[in-house]
Amino acid sequence: MTEYKTMTLEKNEEMLELACYAFNLEKTEKREKEFKELCAVSACYGAFQNETLMSQIIVRPMEVYLHGKPFSMGGIGFVSSYPENRGAGDIAQLMKLSLEKMNEQGQLLSYLAPFSYPFYRKYGYEQCFDDIQYTIDVSELPKVQKTPGMVRRVKWEDVKETMRTLYTERYETSVGPLKRSEWDWEFLMMSREDSAVALYLDEEGEAQGYLIYSFKGQAVGTFVLQEMVYLSHEAFKGLWNFVASHKATFHTYRYKTGEHEKMAYLLENPRIKQELVPSMMARIVNIQQFLMAYPFKERAPQTFYLKVEDTAASWNTGVWKVELHLTDRKVTKITDEQEIFQESILSGTIQAWTQVFMNYRTIEELHFFERILGDKHLLAEFAERIPAGVPVLYDYF
Repeated sequence: MTEYKTMTLEKNEEMLELACYAFNLEKTEKREKEFKELCAVSACYGAFQNETLMSQIIVRPMEVYLHGKPFSMGGIGFVSSYPENRGAGDIAQLMKLSLEKMNEQGQLLSYLAPFSYPFYRKYGYEQCFDDIQYTIDVSELPKVQKTPGMVRRVKWEDVKETMRTLYTERYETSVGPLKRSEWDWEFLMMSREDSAVALYLDEEGEAQGYLIYSFKGQAVGTFVLQEMVYLSHEAFKGLWNFVASHKATFHTYRYKTGEHEKMAYLLENPRIKQELVPSMMARIVNIQQFLMAYPFKERAPQTFYLKVEDTAASWNTGVWKVELHLTDRKVTKITDEQEIFQESILSGTIQAWTQVFMNYRTIEELHFFERILGDKHLLAEFAERIPAGVPVLYDYF
């Protein structure tokens, strides 16, 4: 008989063994340290047979930004089973347990990096982030003017507070990026120990941008831009000038970033290699609490009825009355759907509603493809309440 339970740090060794086996990872001292750090701040759930760990899921509590407002989020990772236990249904049970626990703990959103999109759709997750992978030949690098400021190569330890401030200022009004805590930053840079950091300073010596980059452990002649943050056009130019200053050594430059940074049009030849890469999935964990917290745009008071189908989290399924006022709102579940005119209801799965509120797709587009159903005019009125934006996520877990 299989037992599903929350694991303590005493199970760290077993958990690491399972993760390394399932993902074919080498068990190094560095990986062991990172895994121990991760488990210490996460909720870990396991499936046991005769006290032996067979399957596991790790949920890390985090916060993300949504149009300037922090939202609690559970990041799922290390979903793994031993091969002899795959297909036994343990991961399905652990996913349901994880959703229940996240709901109890008030985590309104959940993200994960899928090994299979169809598999995680069964648990209410949907594609909400895309990346663009640029591969740029040295001859195609952006040609930008010199700037009055300067770029300094720095040690992460010396500028971490500055980087944290720059990142926050750049992304706190965006859709979906991680609100990185001090722990998040430390863990990120620990996992990127072979990376280097460059800081852009303006004429007054104020930091306006940074670049995290690497060429160690990469293909010969390859320069990888891991993260570029800039608050001004001057910082953008300064950082790209710094990248271009390496052209005598590197012939290929790779940069993976979000769809918000479509930059090929800035190049003399925009026909560089660009790959659109489907990335992380997300889902709303508790639709009622999420709607109460969501930063709707202010309009005249109006009531909407949203019908939600969620086979993985039954507490979300039903029709929700959303009363929006200028200074407050109310979200209640309708006990008898027959009391509502069907023409007044906007319907969709939890996946479709997640894509709407994460700005991955517009209501109009989802309505065209019958992912959201309802009266066109009512949909247009509801769409006016959704702030514009593009999903952004630099973190992968």
